[in-house]
Amino acid sequence: MRAVSLVVLLVLAACADQAPPPAQAAAAPTECASHEPEFRPLIGMTEAEVRTALAAMPGIRSVRSGPPNAPMTSDFRIDRATIVVSRGRVIRIGCG
Repeated sequence: MRAVSLVVLLVLAACADQAPPPAQAAAAPTECASHEPEFRPLIGMTEAEVRTALAAMPGIRSVRSGPPNAPMTSDFRIDRATIVVSRGRVIRIGCG
């Protein structure tokens, strides 16, 4: 029993000596929410224009669209933008 306890303590001590990983320098945005300030100028454009603009934003990997009040899944994804289209124009852009 003592041998097992000694091994466990040695393993834990070895783990405790490891330094945390260094902080990364400011990298490119990796999620949709970091681009929200850029959404406002896109309101009023066509869906195709907005999809093109969103595709150029790092961290947005998926775009879904629908009309106002359309049922959509409520799962939250940090890499997804949701656009609401009415009469051929985008009226709202959000993340999730």
